[in-house]
Order: sequence, then structure tokens, then C-alpha cells
Amino acid sequence: MGKAEILVADTSYLKLIKTFLEANRAFVKPIRSEHGRKVVRTALDMSDMRVQEILETYKGVEAREYTVQEQHTSDRVSQFADKHLTKNGVDAAERAELTAHLPLRYTLYHPVVLFNNSAERSFLHASWQNVLQRPENSQFFQLMLQELFPHYTHVATNMPIVEHDIMRRPFHLVPLEGSLFEGEACEQTWDEPTSRDFARSVWCHVVQNGIHQFWSPVFTMFSRGNIKEKKRILDTYPDIEGRDVVDLYAGIGYFTLSYLKAGARRVFCFELNPWSTEGLRRGIASNNFRGECYVFQESNVNCVARLAQFQDLEVRHINLGLLPSSVQGYPLALSIVRDWSSLPLTTLHIHENVHVDSLTSGQFTEQTVNRLQEIEPLFQYSAQHLEKIKTFAPDVWHVCLDVEVHVPDR
Repeated sequence: MGKAEILVADTSYLKLIKTFLEANRAFVKPIRSEHGRKVVRTALDMSDMRVQEILETYKGVEAREYTVQEQHTSDRVSQFADKHLTKNGVDAAERAELTAHLPLRYTLYHPVVLFNNSAERSFLHASWQNVLQRPENSQFFQLMLQELFPHYTHVATNMPIVEHDIMRRPFHLVPLEGSLFEGEACEQTWDEPTSRDFARSVWCHVVQNGIHQFWSPVFTMFSRGNIKEKKRILDTYPDIEGRDVVDLYAGIGYFTLSYLKAGARRVFCFELNPWSTEGLRRGIASNNFRGECYVFQESNVNCVARLAQFQDLEVRHINLGLLPSSVQGYPLALSIVRDWSSLPLTTLHIHENVHVDSLTSGQFTEQTVNRLQEIEPLFQYSAQHLEKIKTFAPDVWHVCLDVEVHVPDR
């Protein structure tokens, strides 16, 4: 299990929580800001009673899991930068300003070192852009790679996803060292890429829960925060083994590959973005799972007709992983349950971005079950579990609601 970090909206609690953690030798610096809240990282497991004690003591405080091995602080980068800049004649005052704007965290996605970005802490900040444009600093990132990350070839800055983009493409990823895509990407490159286009892109690779995943950082996104939900799928549902699964919004295979690792007989995937389906195919080939995976690069509106091509369907799980809302997929999922599953019970995994008030009041769960009931009143519905996966915005959580759908007389 990962470690816990505490999300604090009321800053009057901050010193008290920090003192408590220091007394228990569990405070991990630095404290950082995120969407108007302070994030206090701890050395405590999520299951540690001291985490629960903090949550019960301070109103409105939340906890979430972070994965130690994937997060890196910039201590080494700060030391490298100070040494390099000193050598190249940057005075102490300017070095202090640059340190104040140095990005605090980075993630290693081979072959890319990906730095977090904020308004104040970024290599894109004006102070850094000014010093990096000087001839003597032209090899700053190349030397950083050689000294700190010898097995990596690229450096980039991670910018926010455009939320209105249905295919969740990383338009704002900014390369700092090394080209992430050779040549110019035109509209056809995005929508109808060729095998040559795929070869022109850098492909990132990461292993989570023993599963290899691949994606092009220029054309698709990768969400590190989904690792906990992937693990939950692996640990919670032994009934996946030998059964069929439908993933209505497959992406690069965030959950598809977990279902295959869990022993699914067949997984049927629907995904619009051709770069995502290429990443998914690479993941399928690399992991060499026993089950079969059918990838449909198209809208899921045709999913019922597609499934009609197959025999002896036993759809035990349906994943609805579209953010900010998967509501468009509810009728499709229930049509699959009605027409193409011989089982009496099917579990829907419904992903959504939900305000914390709707979570604590139970309104989100109630409304979701009511919506399903309105679409198909003959089925029986039972909300089994609500998992908070990661924060999406202030007081908004990406959650997954597991709803069991029972078909009477089946």
C-alpha cells in the first residue's frame, strides 16, 4: 500500500498537523500547494491509525494515497542546477531566484524525465527562460540527463489536459530536451496516423502492478493516479477470471490490461484516439496475457452490434472510464447486459468527477442508481462500493462507483 498525504484547506490546521507528524517522525517535506489547498506528505501508510486520527481531529481534511517509487523531489536537480549555474558565472542572487522557481517534482517515464509545471515553479518561468537562452547554458538539460538520468534521453514539462477534448490529448506538453515527435504533426497525423507516424514518435513505457504500459506523450495522456484503482481491480474481483469484460473507453489500456492480467477470457475495447489504440496494442503484445483482446478504434455507439459478432458471451464486468462523466455510456452498458450476457449478474465500474458534497451526502450514488433504473427498470441495481481515486480539482474527486446489475430470471 502507498503512503498517505494530507489535503488541508484550512491553513490554521497546517502547523498543528506538521507538528503531529514531526513528533511521530512521519513528516515528509516539502509542503506544497494544489488547487487552493496545502498538501502535506507523510511517511505513514494509508491504513495507519495516525492518519485516521488526523482526519477525525481536523474538520475538512482529507487523505489520499501516493506511490513512493514514482514521485521524485528535485533535491538532486537543485544541486545540479546550482553547480552548473555557479560554474557558468550566475551570481548568488540570480541563483536564489532560479531556485525559487525550480519545479519541485518530476516523474520518470522512460525515456522521458517529465517535470511538473505550475505558474511559479517551472522551467518555463521567465527567470529560467532568460538564463537558459544564454549560450553557456545551452546544454543544461543535456548535461542534466548525462549526470542524473543516464538512461533517459528526453526532458519535458507537463501542462494541464484540455478538459473539453473528448480524446484527452496532451496539447500542452512542452519538450525541453530532445524531440518527442520528428517533424510537424498535421491534422491527419492526429486523426489518421500511419505506421511511419508511429515510428516518428517517442513512446513512453512504465510498469505498474507488473503490467507494461506504453503511450506517445505527444498524442495521448497517462494518469499516474489510476494505479490504485488498477490494483483494486486485480485484488477485488476473482470472478473476472474466465469471463468476458467490455471497456467502453479503453484509452491506452489503463484498466483493459488489468482485466487481462486478472485472467479475463476476452476483453472488448472501444477507443476513438488512434494513438491510444496503438499504445494499447503495444501493451497487449508486451504483456503476452493469456486472454484475448479485441480493439475497436471507433465510437462505442456501435458496441452492441460489434458484440453480436461473437458467441457465448459472458460479460461479467463493464468499465465506463470517461471523465468528467460516463453517463453517455449508461444506456450502452445496460444494452450489453440485456443482449449479450448470459450471466445473472454484471458489475458496472462507473467513473466520474464528483464534488465532495455529493459524495458525503450520498447524492451521487443515489442519482446514478436512479438513472440506471430509469433506463432499464426491469433490472435490479445495487451500489456495492465507491472508490475515491484522486483529486481532480478543489473539492472534486475522480471516483469509481461499482454497481451490480441483476437480471431477474436469468
